[in-house]
Amino acid sequence: MADKKTPKDPKKSAKNVWKNQLFLWNICFKTAPGYMIYFLYDAFRYQGVIFIEHVLGIRYVLRCAEFQEPLWKALLYIGIVLTINIIQIIPDGFFIYRWSPKIKPKLYQALKEQMYKKAAQIDLSCYDDPKYYNDFVLAVSEAESSIDRFLTMCNGIVQALTIIFTTGIFYLVTDAAGIFFVLASLVLRFLVAKVLNKLNYDLRIKTNPLERKRNYVSRVFYLNDYAKELRLHKNVGDALEKEFIEANDEIIKERKAVAGRKSFLLFTRNYMVGDFIMDGLYITYLVFQAAVLHTVAYSDAVVLFNRTGSLRRAMAGIADIFPQAQENSLYVDKIRAFLDYEPKMNVMEGDMVPEGNADLVLDHVSFKYSEDAPETLKDISIRIKAGERVAIVGYNGAGKTTLIKLLMRLYDPTEGTISYHDKDIKTYSPYDYRRRIGVVFQDFQMYGATLGENVVMDRAHSTDTEEKDKKIVSSLRKSGFGARLDTLEKKLDTPVTTEFDPEGINFSGGESQKIAISRAFYKDADMLIMDEPSSALDPLAEYELNKAMESAAEGKTVFYISHRLSTTRDADRILMLENGRIVEEGDHDSLLKLGGKYAEMWKVQAGRYESA
Repeated sequence: MADKKTPKDPKKSAKNVWKNQLFLWNICFKTAPGYMIYFLYDAFRYQGVIFIEHVLGIRYVLRCAEFQEPLWKALLYIGIVLTINIIQIIPDGFFIYRWSPKIKPKLYQALKEQMYKKAAQIDLSCYDDPKYYNDFVLAVSEAESSIDRFLTMCNGIVQALTIIFTTGIFYLVTDAAGIFFVLASLVLRFLVAKVLNKLNYDLRIKTNPLERKRNYVSRVFYLNDYAKELRLHKNVGDALEKEFIEANDEIIKERKAVAGRKSFLLFTRNYMVGDFIMDGLYITYLVFQAAVLHTVAYSDAVVLFNRTGSLRRAMAGIADIFPQAQENSLYVDKIRAFLDYEPKMNVMEGDMVPEGNADLVLDHVSFKYSEDAPETLKDISIRIKAGERVAIVGYNGAGKTTLIKLLMRLYDPTEGTISYHDKDIKTYSPYDYRRRIGVVFQDFQMYGATLGENVVMDRAHSTDTEEKDKKIVSSLRKSGFGARLDTLEKKLDTPVTTEFDPEGINFSGGESQKIAISRAFYKDADMLIMDEPSSALDPLAEYELNKAMESAAEGKTVFYISHRLSTTRDADRILMLENGRIVEEGDHDSLLKLGGKYAEMWKVQAGRYESA
C-alpha cells in the first residue's frame, strides 16, 4: 500500500508467491512449532502407511497367489500391516480431535492480532478511501482462509511428494515407461490450473465490493440497531431489499460472464487431462504390456493399475500447488500490504508533551480530505487560552467536527500549524498528545464489556485498585448516571449489551450518553472535547450535566460542539463557523448584540432557554 491506496496487483513472480507462503509459515511455526512439525509428519505417515498397505501389501498377497506361495506368508504380512495401522491410529486420533481444534484458532489469532494492531495505527484518512477500505475488508475476511489454504497446501505437498517418491520408485522398478504418461498429465494439468485459479481470483476481486454491499444489507435486517426503524419505515426495507437484489444480480452477471471459460477449463482439467490420458491411454498401454508382451507380471499390472489413480492425483496435486499458492498469494499480498503500510502519523514517535495545561494556537489552518476535494476548513487562526471554555457552533457541514479532529490530531492540517506549549503538535507523540484529551463523540459507541471497562476503556478493570473503582463511580455520578448505577446489582461489573451475555443490559440512548461522558471525566486530561454531549438528554439531565461540567472541567480547556445553545451561552468564547471559516467570535452577549448568524440561531431556539 502506498500512503493511502493499495497498489494494483501486478503478475506475481514465483519468488513472491513462495515468499508469501513463507510469511504464513513463519507465523504458524512461531505460534506452534511442535504442531507444525507433527502436521507435516502426519501427512508423510498417512501416505507411507497407505503405500505399505495398498501397494506392497496387495502386491505381496497377489504374488503369493500368482506364484503359489504358502498362505501363511500372505496372512503374516496382512497381520503386520494391521498392527501398524492400529499403532498409528492412536496419535492420529489425538492430533485430529484434540490438538488441531485447539491450535488452529491460535494460528488465526496470531495473524489477526497483527492486523488488529495495525488497524489501530493506520491513518484515519485511510477509512475515507473506498479502494483502501475494500482491500482492508478483503484482507481481514481472507486472513483465516489464507492460513487454511496454506495448511491444506502444506499437507497436500507432503502427501503428494510421499506418493510420488514411494510409487515413483515402484514404477521405475516395475514399469519405468509408465512415468511418461504421468508427466504428460502433470504438465497439462499445471497449465490449466494456473489459468483457472487466476480466473477465480479476478472474479473474487470484481464481486468483492458487491458482496460487501450484500452483506451490509443482510446485517441491517438482523442487527438490533435497525429493527425498530425497519418496522416503522417499510419503504426503507423495500429499498434495501432492492439494493440486495441488484447486488446479487450483478454478482450472478459476473459469474455468468466467466461460466463458459470456467466450464471449459474444468472439463479440460478433469476429463481430458485426467480421465483420457491416465484412464484411457495408460491403461491401454498397461494391458498391452501384461497380456501381449508379457513384460509385466499380472500381479504387478493390477497394482500399477490400482496405484495409477493415486499417482495421478499426487501429480495433479503437485501441478495444482503453484497455481493454488499463486491464488493464495494474491490474498496474502493484500494482508502483507496492509501490515506493511507505514502510517503518515506514527502514534508512538515524537516528543513527550510538557506537563500542565497551555494555550492552543491555530495559525492559518486549512484542511481538505483529499487532493481533489474542496477545503473543509479555510485559513483559521485563533489562540485558545489554557482553561478557556470554547463553544464551536454552526449549521451542518460548517466544519465543526473536522476542526475538532484536527485539534485531536486525528488528521494533520493541509496548511498552517497547530501549536501547544508553543510547539507544533506534529513534534509530539500522537499517543502522548491524545492522552491529554478527554473526548465524547457524537457517534460514541458502547462495547460488549463491563460497565467499568466501558468507562475506563481498558480490559484491566478486574485488577484495578479500590481507589480506581471509586474514580470510575465518581465519573459516572458526575455525568448523571449515579441514580441508575445504584439500581444495578453488579454495579461496575454489569455487562453492557445482551449480545454476548443474556444478563447484560441494553442501556437507553440517554444512559449510554452519560456513560460516554463519564469517560471524559475519568480521564485525567488537560482538554475536554464534547461533541453534542447532551443530544440524547432531557432538559433536566442537560442542566445537571452542565453544572457537573463546571466543577469537573475546572482548570481544563473545554470545547463544546452543539446545536443546542443552552451549553454555549455560558462559554467564555463562541466560535461561529460557516463554510469552513470563523465568521463570528465572542461571548454570548456580544454576539447577540452583533445581531449576526449566532443571534439568528439563538432566536430560533430562544423559547427553549429564556426561562432557564
